[in-house]
Amino acid sequence: MSFAERAAALSKSATQAINDRAAELKRQGRDLIDLGAGEPRFEEPRSAKYAGKQAIEDGFTNYTEAGGTPELRYAILQRYERLYGVDPTGLSAIATTGAKAGLYGISQLLFEPGDEVILPRPYWVSYPTQVKLAGAEPLFVSGQAENHYLPEPEDIERTITDQTRGILINSPSNPTGGVYDRDQGEKLVDLARSEDLFLISDECYDGFVYQKDSFWTLATSGYEKGLVVGSASKNFAMTGWRLGYIIGSPEYVDPLENLQSHLTSSPPAISQKAGEAALRSDLTLDESTRHRYRRRRNGLADRLDQLPGVDCTRPPGSFYVYPDVKGLLTRMDKGQEDDEELARLLLEEAGVVTVPGGAFGKPGHLRMAYLPEIDRLEEAVERIEETVGSTLEEPDC
Repeated sequence: MSFAERAAALSKSATQAINDRAAELKRQGRDLIDLGAGEPRFEEPRSAKYAGKQAIEDGFTNYTEAGGTPELRYAILQRYERLYGVDPTGLSAIATTGAKAGLYGISQLLFEPGDEVILPRPYWVSYPTQVKLAGAEPLFVSGQAENHYLPEPEDIERTITDQTRGILINSPSNPTGGVYDRDQGEKLVDLARSEDLFLISDECYDGFVYQKDSFWTLATSGYEKGLVVGSASKNFAMTGWRLGYIIGSPEYVDPLENLQSHLTSSPPAISQKAGEAALRSDLTLDESTRHRYRRRRNGLADRLDQLPGVDCTRPPGSFYVYPDVKGLLTRMDKGQEDDEELARLLLEEAGVVTVPGGAFGKPGHLRMAYLPEIDRLEEAVERIEETVGSTLEEPDC
């Protein structure tokens, strides 16, 4: 069978492959501690559930405008105005069938063969594939470990070539939890403006920031070639509702709506009503939920950091830690790129689900989502210690 050439860029998402194997083990009755899937464990807002049910009762189940209802689009902009002081004048918003579809549409609209797009490394697993499906080439740039690998503006500037057309940033980061502050963000905008590049900011985890006022959103910049991507999946635990959004200049957002009309027609009508309710009443995570996740982050990161050969810091955002396990792999007589084998060992033997760092372009790490309760996180570390126990023992002097 012969496929289109662009299909060579396609493979199953590494995170999905891990989830599939974990699901198979669960069906076999295995007790797994899942630190792999990036799916919040709290419930979506009551307002969202009620609005979704009411939409069904009211018969609001047909196609809507391709970019979402006017009420939802207004609620998206209003959220940024109320949370971050964004002036919505001159901005447009569209709803998408999840943030992933929005990012895919952006690549299809903006990039073509011969273009290069700068991506952070480690990256969210779909970024490179989406760029390649547009015919463009990804250029990877990595920052320092102390900055949770977020590339600094200077790192990005050194990567730019004559073929570069866009920069994609992810803050808070999946998988590292790194967050751009205002100074870094404004420098990125200055760089993109001086080079006349598109700047796309994936901000799906903006509710999961643990230091007050440390998060910067591109939406405040006024940059005409800037596009912000967000989602109801993480902040509102609405993963299955499949609702994301894009904010930016009408010059670029309106054509994205036209493209979406051919891809998905519109986001699900029921989800739009639910998302509108969540955006109007909740805006983002409540402080008590954020506090619970902060405690889980601290507990898991600190316990992991105590393991010989493991280096794990407390990231400022998202709900992941991204421990460096190269020292552990060395103790196990494994190569520093054998994190996939380590993740498989932890899944099969310890019953702990993790994602290998190579899936995100940065081998020698594991991504762990601190979503279970603290006692389960502690048990996860205990299982890891037991499984790789002999390698953790300090050699006799």
